[in-house]
Amino acid sequence: MKKTEAKRKLRAILQGMGLNDDAHLERVESEASVKTFASEAAWWKENRLGVSKRLSPKTMRNIVGVLKQILGKKVCNDWELRFPESPEKEQRCLSPDEMRRVVNAVEGQWKALFATLAGTGMRCGEAFGLHVEDIDVKTGRIFIRRSVWNGQEGSVKTKRGYRVVNIEPALVELLTAHLAGRTSGRVFATRNGTPFCKGNVRRKLNQILKGLSLPAAGLHAFRHGRVSVLQAMGVPGDLVKDWVGHSSLRTTSIYTHFNDDFRQRIASEVALFSTGFPQGNLAGKLPDGPNGPNFPSFAASAGAL
Repeated sequence: MKKTEAKRKLRAILQGMGLNDDAHLERVESEASVKTFASEAAWWKENRLGVSKRLSPKTMRNIVGVLKQILGKKVCNDWELRFPESPEKEQRCLSPDEMRRVVNAVEGQWKALFATLAGTGMRCGEAFGLHVEDIDVKTGRIFIRRSVWNGQEGSVKTKRGYRVVNIEPALVELLTAHLAGRTSGRVFATRNGTPFCKGNVRRKLNQILKGLSLPAAGLHAFRHGRVSVLQAMGVPGDLVKDWVGHSSLRTTSIYTHFNDDFRQRIASEVALFSTGFPQGNLAGKLPDGPNGPNFPSFAASAGAL
């Protein structure tokens, strides 16, 4: 059955049952036990929106987007909405040195967990959802098959989330020692055997960072740090994307951060005028102009014209 034919049959069934008649809708609205969209919206306005904290610009856009899908273009075309601007705030990114210091500052399960986050860039929920059988220590691979959200184990975030991550020998040795011969169960778990909670692990991380006199960070800072390291080391973008489970290279670029020292070093390595000119004679070889050595005097003379 084609989609158009199915729609016609459904429309005929609804009409036959009288569900599309105005009388049916009016009767439903009059029944006290039935909740309409308008009544629910009024309840939220009175009991939730007035007492909750101020919503972020992104949350506002998400809510309006859902409302537009529910109400349709005919209702929403006349809306003139102005959202507050989102403040520019760069995501915290742990540097390689910071990640090493965090891992070296702890022992036991915490060392293995933070080393896994730093060495793979996987999402914290994916790390919490790892089972022993997901780690192949012989080949140095981790199979990401599930994730944990709010204490519940489920599927990964996206289809790209199902992936294989290759890990370095040092991390293989650390995980082998942590598993201690176990062949089943969770790789990381609480004393009760339940999955870790993101909030508790984040608090543990910030306790460590505070003890090391380092700025606070969330668990996602490991992911940003790993992507930045891979990008700085020249790892092919498609491989980085596959390892971290991104759907596009554009997303991977958002996770990439280069510090000032790296930027300056690269600028020096790809310098155009460091070679080919005698020492001290570069200025004499370049013409005056917007890109020349005497730009201030050139700009002054240009302004006088």
